[in-house]
Amino acid sequence: MIPRIAFRPGLRGLHRVHPATNLLLLASVLLAVLGTHSLIVKGAVLLLTFALAVWSEGSIRAWSKPLRFVMTFSALLFIVQVISIREGFVLFRIGVPVTREGMLAGANMALRFLVILSSSFTFVVTTDPDALANALIRWGIPYRHGYTLILALRFVPFFRNELRIVRDAQRMRGIKASVRSVRSIRRAIRTTFVPVLVAGLIRVDTIAMSMKGRAFGLYRRRTLPPRARLAWEDGLVWICSAACIGVAVWAGGVGWL
Repeated sequence: MIPRIAFRPGLRGLHRVHPATNLLLLASVLLAVLGTHSLIVKGAVLLLTFALAVWSEGSIRAWSKPLRFVMTFSALLFIVQVISIREGFVLFRIGVPVTREGMLAGANMALRFLVILSSSFTFVVTTDPDALANALIRWGIPYRHGYTLILALRFVPFFRNELRIVRDAQRMRGIKASVRSVRSIRRAIRTTFVPVLVAGLIRVDTIAMSMKGRAFGLYRRRTLPPRARLAWEDGLVWICSAACIGVAVWAGGVGWL
């Protein structure tokens, strides 16, 4: 099942901060988790992501439900690393030796994967694509490129909805979509992928005609909505971002586990 990844309007937490602040938080989290080998730092960043998600969504269950596949896959990554790495001190045996290095490598990979996906998901669901594109345009990015970002983010729920419509139509006609063999994969491509792709092309053609009718791209500059005001939540997120980068740099110098 594909998790629902789309912006959800809200009135608390990261929903209230400036899009640039959310982008700064995402960048600092990714730098912290990719720039250090410390498991302590990765675990702390993951807890920070959970805390900010609960603060924004009001419930850890509402936030984590679309991420069940990510959590399951993270656990699978951990198990595969533990089983495949047999060098180092043996802690115990479960048919195969479980080593300290395997446990550390598995925890490192699982935490990194979980932090990257969970922080990116939090960014998407709490950041308005229109406000983010407007912020990027104010920074000097051409508005044509900013509109491309908006389209890319909005086409994710569009394709999800089209896929649901196609699958519902297949169920009504008694067609079962399966990918257990080469023949079933070819059939799924013909009966599922092609209709979704055609619907996407029709939508793109409609948008292109609408943009052409409005002379989109004729002028080098365009009118933007008023600037978004900063709130006290922005200051708190700035502190968290600085803490992520500072702790990661300090941990790398000290040599934390």
